[in-house]
Amino acid sequence: MNETEFLDLLRYYFRNAKTEEVEEILADYESHFEEGKKRGLSEEEIARELGSPKDIYNSFQSEGVVDEKAKGSPLKSRALDMAKDAQDKMGKTWDAVSPRLPGAAEATARMTARLLTAAGIIMAIVVLAAAGLVIGLFSTNLVPFHGMTPLPQFSFLTLASIGSFGIFTALSIYLIAREGSRAIETSLIGTDHDKGGETK
Repeated sequence: MNETEFLDLLRYYFRNAKTEEVEEILADYESHFEEGKKRGLSEEEIARELGSPKDIYNSFQSEGVVDEKAKGSPLKSRALDMAKDAQDKMGKTWDAVSPRLPGAAEATARMTARLLTAAGIIMAIVVLAAAGLVIGLFSTNLVPFHGMTPLPQFSFLTLASIGSFGIFTALSIYLIAREGSRAIETSLIGTDHDKGGETK
Protein backbone atom coordinates (compact mmCIF):
# COMPACT_ATOMS: atom_id res chain seq x y z
CA MET A 1 0.00 0.00 0.00
CA ASN A 2 1.49 3.35 -0.98
CA GLU A 3 1.18 6.67 0.88
CA THR A 4 -1.84 7.93 -1.10
CA GLU A 5 -3.80 4.71 -0.57
CA PHE A 6 -2.90 4.67 3.14
CA LEU A 7 -4.02 8.28 3.68
CA ASP A 8 -7.20 7.75 1.63
CA LEU A 9 -8.11 4.76 3.80
CA LEU A 10 -7.44 6.78 6.94
CA ARG A 11 -9.64 9.57 5.59
CA TYR A 12 -12.38 6.99 4.88
CA TYR A 13 -12.30 5.45 8.37
CA PHE A 14 -12.31 8.85 10.07
CA ARG A 15 -15.10 10.22 7.82
CA ASN A 16 -17.46 10.75 10.79
CA ALA A 17 -14.86 12.56 12.88
CA LYS A 18 -14.57 16.33 13.09
CA THR A 19 -12.77 17.88 10.12
CA GLU A 20 -10.05 19.52 12.27
CA GLU A 21 -9.22 16.20 13.95
CA VAL A 22 -9.06 14.36 10.62
CA GLU A 23 -6.70 16.98 9.17
CA GLU A 24 -4.49 16.75 12.25
CA ILE A 25 -4.32 12.92 12.07
CA LEU A 26 -3.56 12.96 8.32
CA ALA A 27 -0.84 15.59 8.78
CA ASP A 28 0.70 13.44 11.54
CA TYR A 29 0.82 10.35 9.29
CA GLU A 30 2.13 12.36 6.32
CA SER A 31 5.05 13.42 8.51
CA HIS A 32 5.64 9.71 9.38
CA PHE A 33 5.92 8.98 5.66
CA GLU A 34 8.37 11.88 5.16
CA GLU A 35 10.58 10.69 8.03
CA GLY A 36 10.49 7.11 6.71
CA LYS A 37 11.53 8.28 3.26
CA LYS A 38 14.47 10.17 4.82
CA ARG A 39 15.56 6.89 6.43
CA GLY A 40 15.45 5.27 2.99
CA LEU A 41 12.26 3.23 3.44
CA SER A 42 9.74 2.71 0.63
CA GLU A 43 6.12 3.84 1.01
CA GLU A 44 4.98 0.19 1.32
CA GLU A 45 7.48 -0.46 4.14
CA ILE A 46 6.43 2.69 5.98
CA ALA A 47 2.73 1.69 5.61
CA ARG A 48 3.52 -1.79 7.04
CA GLU A 49 5.44 -0.21 9.91
CA LEU A 50 2.54 2.15 10.75
CA GLY A 51 -0.04 -0.66 10.65
CA SER A 52 -3.48 -1.01 9.12
CA PRO A 53 -5.54 2.22 8.81
CA LYS A 54 -8.47 0.32 10.31
CA ASP A 55 -6.39 -0.67 13.37
CA ILE A 56 -5.24 2.93 13.73
CA TYR A 57 -8.86 4.09 13.64
CA ASN A 58 -9.89 1.46 16.23
CA SER A 59 -7.08 2.50 18.58
CA PHE A 60 -8.13 6.17 18.34
CA GLN A 61 -11.72 5.13 19.01
CA SER A 62 -10.88 2.94 22.02
CA GLU A 63 -8.85 5.76 23.60
CA GLY A 64 -11.70 8.22 22.97
CA VAL A 65 -9.38 10.63 21.16
CA VAL A 66 -11.70 11.16 18.18
CA ASP A 67 -15.05 12.90 18.68
CA GLU A 68 -17.42 11.68 15.97
CA LYS A 69 -20.14 13.86 14.52
CA ALA A 70 -23.74 12.64 14.44
CA LYS A 71 -23.92 9.92 11.77
CA GLY A 72 -27.27 11.11 10.39
CA SER A 73 -27.60 12.61 6.96
CA PRO A 74 -27.16 16.38 6.54
CA LEU A 75 -30.85 16.61 5.61
CA LYS A 76 -31.84 14.88 8.85
CA SER A 77 -29.63 17.12 10.98
CA ARG A 78 -31.00 20.20 9.21
CA ALA A 79 -34.56 19.00 9.84
CA LEU A 80 -33.73 18.46 13.51
CA ASP A 81 -32.27 21.99 13.73
CA MET A 82 -35.38 23.45 12.08
CA ALA A 83 -37.65 21.52 14.46
CA LYS A 84 -35.66 22.79 17.45
CA ASP A 85 -35.88 26.39 16.14
CA ALA A 86 -39.64 26.03 15.64
CA GLN A 87 -40.01 24.65 19.16
CA ASP A 88 -38.00 27.56 20.59
CA LYS A 89 -40.11 30.10 18.67
CA MET A 90 -43.32 28.42 19.84
CA GLY A 91 -42.07 28.54 23.43
CA LYS A 92 -41.27 32.26 23.13
CA THR A 93 -44.69 32.96 21.57
CA TRP A 94 -46.44 31.03 24.35
CA ASP A 95 -44.44 32.95 26.97
CA ALA A 96 -45.53 36.23 25.35
CA VAL A 97 -49.21 35.27 24.97
CA SER A 98 -49.90 33.25 28.15
CA PRO A 99 -49.85 36.22 30.59
CA ARG A 100 -52.64 37.85 28.53
CA LEU A 101 -54.89 34.77 28.44
CA PRO A 102 -56.45 35.18 31.92
CA GLY A 103 -57.43 38.79 31.11
CA ALA A 104 -58.95 37.76 27.78
CA ALA A 105 -60.86 34.90 29.42
CA GLU A 106 -62.15 37.27 32.12
CA ALA A 107 -63.31 39.83 29.54
CA THR A 108 -65.06 37.08 27.56
CA ALA A 109 -66.79 35.78 30.71
CA ARG A 110 -67.99 39.28 31.66
CA MET A 111 -69.32 39.82 28.13
CA THR A 112 -71.09 36.44 28.27
CA ALA A 113 -72.71 37.38 31.59
CA ARG A 114 -73.98 40.67 30.14
CA LEU A 115 -75.27 38.99 26.98
CA LEU A 116 -77.05 36.35 29.07
CA THR A 117 -78.81 39.04 31.11
CA ALA A 118 -79.77 40.98 27.96
CA ALA A 119 -81.07 37.82 26.27
CA GLY A 120 -83.14 37.00 29.36
CA ILE A 121 -84.70 40.48 29.39
CA ILE A 122 -85.49 40.37 25.66
CA MET A 123 -87.04 36.89 25.86
CA ALA A 124 -89.11 37.90 28.91
CA ILE A 125 -90.44 40.95 27.01
CA VAL A 126 -91.28 38.76 23.98
CA VAL A 127 -93.21 36.29 26.18
CA LEU A 128 -95.10 39.12 27.92
CA ALA A 129 -95.95 40.70 24.56
CA ALA A 130 -97.18 37.33 23.21
CA ALA A 131 -99.34 36.80 26.31
CA GLY A 132 -100.76 40.33 25.97
CA LEU A 133 -101.49 39.74 22.27
CA VAL A 134 -103.35 36.49 22.98
CA ILE A 135 -105.36 38.17 25.76
CA GLY A 136 -106.18 41.09 23.46
CA LEU A 137 -107.27 38.84 20.57
CA PHE A 138 -109.54 36.64 22.63
CA SER A 139 -111.07 39.33 24.87
CA THR A 140 -112.82 41.20 22.04
CA ASN A 141 -115.06 40.25 19.15
CA LEU A 142 -112.28 40.51 16.56
CA VAL A 143 -113.08 39.64 12.95
CA PRO A 144 -109.74 38.67 11.32
CA PHE A 145 -111.00 39.05 7.70
CA HIS A 146 -114.17 40.49 6.14
CA GLY A 147 -116.89 37.88 5.93
CA MET A 148 -115.40 35.59 8.60
CA THR A 149 -116.99 34.82 11.91
CA PRO A 150 -115.43 36.68 14.84
CA LEU A 151 -112.91 34.93 17.10
CA PRO A 152 -114.51 33.36 20.17
CA GLN A 153 -114.40 35.28 23.42
CA PHE A 154 -112.68 33.56 26.34
CA SER A 155 -113.94 33.87 29.86
CA PHE A 156 -112.23 36.17 32.30
CA LEU A 157 -110.79 33.16 34.19
CA THR A 158 -109.19 31.77 30.99
CA LEU A 159 -107.74 35.16 30.09
CA ALA A 160 -106.40 35.59 33.64
CA SER A 161 -104.79 32.14 33.41
CA ILE A 162 -103.13 33.02 30.09
CA GLY A 163 -101.90 36.32 31.56
CA SER A 164 -100.59 34.61 34.72
CA PHE A 165 -98.83 31.96 32.64
CA GLY A 166 -97.21 34.67 30.49
CA ILE A 167 -96.04 36.66 33.51
CA PHE A 168 -94.75 33.52 35.29
CA THR A 169 -92.88 32.34 32.16
CA ALA A 170 -91.36 35.80 31.54
CA LEU A 171 -90.22 36.07 35.17
CA SER A 172 -88.76 32.55 35.07
CA ILE A 173 -86.76 33.31 31.92
CA TYR A 174 -85.48 36.59 33.36
CA LEU A 175 -84.52 35.05 36.74
CA ILE A 176 -82.76 32.07 35.12
CA ALA A 177 -80.74 34.45 32.90
CA ARG A 178 -79.91 36.69 35.86
CA GLU A 179 -78.79 33.75 38.04
CA GLY A 180 -76.68 32.39 35.19
CA SER A 181 -75.05 35.79 34.81
CA ARG A 182 -74.40 35.99 38.57
CA ALA A 183 -72.89 32.50 38.55
CA ILE A 184 -70.44 33.55 35.83
CA GLU A 185 -69.51 36.74 37.70
CA THR A 186 -69.12 34.81 40.99
CA SER A 187 -66.76 32.36 39.31
CA LEU A 188 -64.70 35.34 38.10
CA ILE A 189 -64.55 36.80 41.62
CA GLY A 190 -63.52 33.37 42.96
CA THR A 191 -60.74 33.18 40.38
CA ASP A 192 -59.52 36.67 41.35
CA HIS A 193 -59.47 35.65 45.05
CA ASP A 194 -57.50 32.49 44.19
CA LYS A 195 -54.94 34.58 42.29
CA GLY A 196 -54.69 37.00 45.22
CA GLY A 197 -54.15 34.10 47.63
CA GLU A 198 -51.40 32.65 45.47
CA THR A 199 -49.49 35.92 45.27
CA LYS A 200 -49.54 36.47 49.03
